[in-house]
Amino acid sequence: MASVFDTLEPKNNGDSGSYSSNVNFLTEPEDGYDFEFVNLKDDKYDCPICLLILRDPVQTPCGHRFCHKCIHRWLSESGEQRCPVDNTTVIRDQVFPDNFAKREILSLQVKCPKSKEGCKVIEVLKQLPKHLEVCGYVPIPCPNECSDILLRKDLPHHLSQICTKRKIVCCKCGEQVTAEREQEHLHKECPMVTVVCQYCQIELLRNQINSHEEFDCQRVIVPCQYQPMGCTTRLERCEMSQHLQESIQQHMNLMFNILMQLSSAVQNIAPGALQHFTAVPQSHSLPVTSSEQSITNLLETLRIGVQHIGVQQGMNVLSNPTPIPYSPDSNVSSVEGFPEPVASSHSHSLIERNISEQTQIAPSISYSSQQSNKDVEGGAYVSVQQGYELKSLKDQNVTQDESLARHEHQIDQIRGRNDNHEKIVKDLNKRLKMLESTINEFEGRTCSGTYVWKIRNYRKYRREAEIGDTTAIHSPPFYSHFYGYKLCIRANLNGVDSARGTHLSIFIHFMQGDYDDILDWPFNGRIILTVIDQNPVCELRHHVVETLISKPNLAAFQRPNTPRNHKGFGYMEFLPIGILDNSTYVRNDTLIIKACILPNG
Repeated sequence: MASVFDTLEPKNNGDSGSYSSNVNFLTEPEDGYDFEFVNLKDDKYDCPICLLILRDPVQTPCGHRFCHKCIHRWLSESGEQRCPVDNTTVIRDQVFPDNFAKREILSLQVKCPKSKEGCKVIEVLKQLPKHLEVCGYVPIPCPNECSDILLRKDLPHHLSQICTKRKIVCCKCGEQVTAEREQEHLHKECPMVTVVCQYCQIELLRNQINSHEEFDCQRVIVPCQYQPMGCTTRLERCEMSQHLQESIQQHMNLMFNILMQLSSAVQNIAPGALQHFTAVPQSHSLPVTSSEQSITNLLETLRIGVQHIGVQQGMNVLSNPTPIPYSPDSNVSSVEGFPEPVASSHSHSLIERNISEQTQIAPSISYSSQQSNKDVEGGAYVSVQQGYELKSLKDQNVTQDESLARHEHQIDQIRGRNDNHEKIVKDLNKRLKMLESTINEFEGRTCSGTYVWKIRNYRKYRREAEIGDTTAIHSPPFYSHFYGYKLCIRANLNGVDSARGTHLSIFIHFMQGDYDDILDWPFNGRIILTVIDQNPVCELRHHVVETLISKPNLAAFQRPNTPRNHKGFGYMEFLPIGILDNSTYVRNDTLIIKACILPNG
């Protein structure tokens, strides 16, 4: 059995000193033992208050026995210190434990509380908690956290055959995966599953397919190996060899053009450096028979010319040049083995500017070499160089100023549009809240006293309750009928007071309604609160249901004089959090609480 108490809800944080009963007898219930006793023939162990078998029996000076919590609650609530049986004056300090009756009661035999589900065990009351720890008919959550709740006797079969979170071994690769991910593993991850190449349709293991497509597949589209020189052809790998045979002339011309650009750049940097090379033709198109020899001669002459430049500028020169591929898409080309003349940072800038301005070729040329310890000689050369740099800096400055002004104008325009959009969004949000409020009001009026509250994002609200950010949340208001009482549900997801961190607490609050003037106050009737079990198997659902009976003398049932009555009425220990979080009461991160309002008359 359960008991309920009036609670006070603080105005600021929703915390309260509320009281409640629990949902099973293992969590220190407030009334007597509600079990089916065997061969209990008389009623000498019945509590006159809760009418159940005495729990922690105590005796009054007048000789009557009561449950410890029942008599203390009676003395606290009644306001008069009198025995509920014979109306004799009873002082709290005169009530003493009846250990003799307690020993007799604990030695009585009772049927297992799960006898209706099929358990045939009859146990001494004192040993009943130990039996319930192993009873096969007690519902428990799956230890794999699959959200199923099942009888303890069905757990082995569930863990070995049904549980979606159980570990199984992949039949292909031997890796352990959960049962729910078995198909996903086979279709997307398993390295030993046979898959088909998307290009040539050949079947290979998944761990071989990447290597096959990168190096072996004849149907993959690949670029020509002369792409760095400028060839744009892309063909299937099986056709590339034919392309190389048919395009020898084209590829030689591309290579020769690159070398001609190098030669022209070197000649611009140091006129006369390539005077030893006189066989370079003016046309960039060479016959195949002479291309190889011309390219070889040009490479040797470029090496001698670059060495000549290095000697003039006092640099160490690397020998044995080896050309590397040229990329027309990059901003910098490099020739391995050719030294880079770096007399100073000024000379390096002059080289790059001469190449870009005089040859008008997109790629520039850079060389790598050791830094010379000597500066470039010649005042005229330095003066010209500084002039070029000064002009370049002025041009860059003008360009940047224009770009900055243009960007500032664009930013102003964007800010204006943004301010306008923010006003529109604010107005739309206001309208949306009004619509939501209207919809919630309509739903609450038409629910006919049965309201279902879905708490979505349960884990988020639970974390906020644990750290104290939001200790209580309230449902939208609802009505007992269209012109009836207005109420709301309050849920403390992390409990309150002594139940904090251990139980879910649920309370009902009356609110000011449009038709309070024509209603009877204080409220007189019953309120049924339910936490819905969302188990997909209907036979395994175990809803948690508690019934509140109104007490007209409590402030919680009086007509509210504030928008929401600060006094609440409900259960502090409605449902243990350990059961709530590891069961199907929470499914898809949603907790469902149902309230049914039943006014008398």
